[in-house]
Amino acid sequence: MCFDGQGQDCFPALAFFMKSIYNYINRIKVVCYMRKSWWKIPLYCIVASWICFQLEVRFLVRWTIVTLPDGSISTDSTRRLILNIVLFIIVVAIGGFFFFRKMTHKELFCSASVLVVLNIVFGLIAYKMQGMFSFYFAELTEWDSLISSLLFQVTQNVWISAVINWILPPYIFVLFGKKASNES
Repeated sequence: MCFDGQGQDCFPALAFFMKSIYNYINRIKVVCYMRKSWWKIPLYCIVASWICFQLEVRFLVRWTIVTLPDGSISTDSTRRLILNIVLFIIVVAIGGFFFFRKMTHKELFCSASVLVVLNIVFGLIAYKMQGMFSFYFAELTEWDSLISSLLFQVTQNVWISAVINWILPPYIFVLFGKKASNES
């Protein structure tokens, strides 16, 4: 038997130590695997935002332009809202059904959290700098402009709608993930 000098058996302590090492190694495996997938939602959302922005500016906004009875030209907010709804549903459906379906809820949550942090950091930088950086930030967060539009109509507060828009929409992709497999 192993004694620690005080007459106590050290096998329970050794067993606890081995179990701790085993758990630590499993956590490292999870973190290493998560390192492979943390970038997927941010990359997808940035690319989807850029595509949505280009579609809106070059083609789709023309559908929202209306001529008023006095001859002036304006955009119809209802048509713009419908356009945003359609683009949002397309982006979420393509991402959820084609790109994120094989990822677990935990992986999607971590990846979405990375996008939330990026949104908050770059959103605050865009607010402070104004100018072109704000334009680029808006271009790269266009995919969820529907949420911002709806929240602004309800709250009439730019900051509340912006902060909620930075935080909540990325987590919608978690709904499309698969349940974690129990490998232990």
